[in-house]
Amino acid sequence: MPDLRFSHRTTTPAAPIQVWKHLQDPTIWATVAGVDHTSDHEFAGDSLVRFRFSTSISGVTYRGRANVTASEPETSMSLAIASSEIAGDILVALAPAVTGSDLEVVMTMRPAGLMGTLVFPLVSGVVSSGFGDSVDRLAARMV
Repeated sequence: MPDLRFSHRTTTPAAPIQVWKHLQDPTIWATVAGVDHTSDHEFAGDSLVRFRFSTSISGVTYRGRANVTASEPETSMSLAIASSEIAGDILVALAPAVTGSDLEVVMTMRPAGLMGTLVFPLVSGVVSSGFGDSVDRLAARMV
């Protein structure tokens, strides 16, 4: 099964430095489609390194881990996400805008294991239907 890719661009009135600081707060990631809750947050100084996440879809809770794989202050942050059922990546790219910051969020997902193949259509459908709105909510929380 091929990877699925979702992308959405938006603008926030927050300056890139503010957005960057918010991205270091793991609870902000619970705004992105496919993440309902975060826990077990780990940091290196003020920089987010990894956290656990969970999401509930159709009454089933899925749990996984997110690890920061690349981090360029005020420019971009990438996470690798993995659970027993789904694997993928989330990239947040930001750039200065006339009034704040432009934000682009890209999520790539693929099934992991036999159960992943079975639940992937349901999970990817839920993420797909709410992805753009979740990125807009993420941008709104940056101020």
